Amino acid sequence: MAVRGRHRRYQPNRINRASLSVTAGGAGIALPLIGTGVAQAADLDTWNKVAACESTGRWHVNTGNGYFGGLQFAQSTWEAYGGTRYAARADLATRDQQIAVAEKVLDGQGPGAWPECSGRAGLTRGGESPDVRPAAATAERTSVRDVQPQTTPQSRAGRAEMYTVVPGDTLSRIAEERKVRGGWRGLYAANRETVGADPDLILPGQRLALRAKAAPKPKAPARGPAAEPSRDKREKREKREKPATDREKSSTTRDKPSTDRKERVTGGSMVAPVGASTGTPYRKAGSSWSKGYHTGVDFPVPTGTSVRSVGAGTVVSAGWEGSFGYQVVIRHGDGRYTQYAHLSAISVKDGQSVTAGQRIGRSGSTGNSTGPHLHFEVRTGPGWGSDVDPVAYLRAGGVRM
Repeated sequence: MAVRGRHRRYQPNRINRASLSVTAGGAGIALPLIGTGVAQAADLDTWNKVAACESTGRWHVNTGNGYFGGLQFAQSTWEAYGGTRYAARADLATRDQQIAVAEKVLDGQGPGAWPECSGRAGLTRGGESPDVRPAAATAERTSVRDVQPQTTPQSRAGRAEMYTVVPGDTLSRIAEERKVRGGWRGLYAANRETVGADPDLILPGQRLALRAKAAPKPKAPARGPAAEPSRDKREKREKREKPATDREKSSTTRDKPSTDRKERVTGGSMVAPVGASTGTPYRKAGSSWSKGYHTGVDFPVPTGTSVRSVGAGTVVSAGWEGSFGYQVVIRHGDGRYTQYAHLSAISVKDGQSVTAGQRIGRSGSTGNSTGPHLHFEVRTGPGWGSDVDPVAYLRAGGVRM
């Protein structure tokens, strides 16, 4: 049975996303008692984003790489900042306990303790304290004067010319940010065994080598003119080549009906965002959604399924959007906007023009979601709250559903 994902609507007024004034903290001062507030803080949503980047949100992960838990603590850091009062390792502690220790690391070392993911998640010093409730611990102060800076798999990967894929990454984005020689093609050539046959499908947690493999040198041509093949050899070669040409024609003939079938399914200028039946319908009532009903339609599909733009348009938003997770919003020529949410990977960027049927990302379960699926909306404006019936919109464009 397909998983029908459900999610809660993002409500910006509930989360203070603005950075407050920065209060400098000395590295040699004693840390406050476990369980009390700290001067440098980040809200719960920001810590969830850091965890999504570092470990794809798996708070109890232990892959054997020397880093533990959702925020990928080194064992020495976990011990130095009092984490062992909760559990022997970070992956054995609760999410609230890990965040409580992370707040102290942020106070002592700053966002640089998570050099890659702090920037992606917007982690800064100063902000709203997270609403976490770690278990009670004994009152004991811990000095951080001699504590080594926290490192994470992402920071270590950079020094070792390796990169760990996080949700939303594409080979082209990684190649551009890391200045990989040969661009995404060079990056793909260096990691073909890891990525597989489809360069557009990379998964969070995969480790990619950033040094592109050198292309093999072509063999030097043989010296002297090549001997003219005999008449018999030429005739045999022509006989071998002729069936190959026939096979190519046959293949072309076989491919053509598949295109015709696709046109019959759509019957117009629009295409379905994924090749799957619908799950949670539009306007289904329920307290799970802040508007009191489901403002889009869900397509239950496995993580990594290609998500296509239903029509030609321009990308107005591509990135993280709270409870929607990673999403893409496209403005079409008729003035309507389509939204594709809970993605695991994004293949487009803001301002990019797309065509009908062009892949814009991969389905996933990011944000507030209980299972892999695509949340699809149609709106009269770019923001939430101006929804219209997405199924009726697709049918009007010729999509059979």
